[in-house]
Amino acid sequence: MDKEKQSRTLPGPVPEGFTLFMALVDCLPVLFFSVSSAILAARFNSRLFQAGVLLVILAGALKAGWKFVIALRHRDLRFLNKQMRYLMPAGFLLIILALFVDRGRWSIAAVIRHMTNMPALFLFLTGAAGMGLMVWFAQKKDRRDAKANWKEQITNSVAQFCIMLGILL
Repeated sequence: MDKEKQSRTLPGPVPEGFTLFMALVDCLPVLFFSVSSAILAARFNSRLFQAGVLLVILAGALKAGWKFVIALRHRDLRFLNKQMRYLMPAGFLLIILALFVDRGRWSIAAVIRHMTNMPALFLFLTGAAGMGLMVWFAQKKDRRDAKANWKEQITNSVAQFCIMLGILL
């Protein structure tokens, strides 16, 4: 087995600074997204939408699981981290497709009205800014660096919390 293939399949060196507290905090954005998407899935009855949501939640849960394995077992099971680049985009793609395929089940005018009322507008804009930062982090930061992970987690938690509050309001 060549070195590159081996590095993708076998557990690697354990990243430093990944604690149990970090793993627990990484569950927050998954929880906030789960609440938000459960509310939306109940209002927008679409199997395609629900499948997409499940993929996104699974991706987040597996990423948090990666941190739990590092913190508790001192092992780096890379597939738990790397799966996000496949599952999360696939989940969001299904969610977007559902908006087109099942467009008769929701009203864009009602969504825009809800999103542009205060304080929902502020919350959604804050959430969107946080998601923009997350894209930047994904491109520029080392996912195996604890300090970068803390920045990512805090940003993601705040963004998902704001989006959840915007949906709840």
